[in-house]
Amino acid sequence: MKNTWKIVVVFLVLFLVYHAAEYMIVFKNNPLYFFCFQGLFFVLAWFFGNWYSQNGLTAWGLPFQKKAFRLTAVGVVMGVVLYAFPFGISLLFGVENIVKIPDFPSFLRASLPFAFGVFFSSFSEDILTRGVLYAAFGTKVKWPWLALGSAFVYLLNHIYRWADGPETWLYLFLLGLVLVLPLLHTKTLWLTGAMHWAGNVFFYVTHSVVLTASPDDSLSPNTIFALCMVVLLPWYFLITRKMSV
Repeated sequence: MKNTWKIVVVFLVLFLVYHAAEYMIVFKNNPLYFFCFQGLFFVLAWFFGNWYSQNGLTAWGLPFQKKAFRLTAVGVVMGVVLYAFPFGISLLFGVENIVKIPDFPSFLRASLPFAFGVFFSSFSEDILTRGVLYAAFGTKVKWPWLALGSAFVYLLNHIYRWADGPETWLYLFLLGLVLVLPLLHTKTLWLTGAMHWAGNVFFYVTHSVVLTASPDDSLSPNTIFALCMVVLLPWYFLITRKMSV
């Protein structure tokens, strides 16, 4: 009971700080306040980790160990594949078309700041929607229910996407399932966080830096993404299980 109320406090406080950062970048376009709130998130996560189990960020799945580098490297590759596969399918079948590719200097100027900032938001969201839940229920709930619960929380955490409809809800839920698998098998967030970060960067580069368009009468790219995740889900399950500690 003692740890239950602690988890509730941790989740609610980190939720508010995470979304304060999101609000500052999404609605105010204020990178300074975004980084301030992201920094506050990790400081509080470290403090709460000590309060909950006396081990800082390790409590939420971020132990600073040698294997973290290997898991991060593998996660980057898996994250790129996760997003490149549906993007390639969309291009192949005309669901999306590339309209404009910027020159290399413009490409870097647009991509690098985003890649830097989204690194923090990806890992902070992973702590919030996966690490905290795993700390609370990892030894108490069977893994399929934990995976489904984490994916549902991940979906609900995208409060600015609720109005986008069932198609968006489906792909976010499936993405939540894919991203929680590495945590369940490796018991750390390094692989998950790297996948999340690399996928976010790939999507931004291919849809905001490189300009694309979708014909009005085609399938939605989100539908292609959801279908591809259904295909990739068992493969990612097997891959991450082989990397279990």
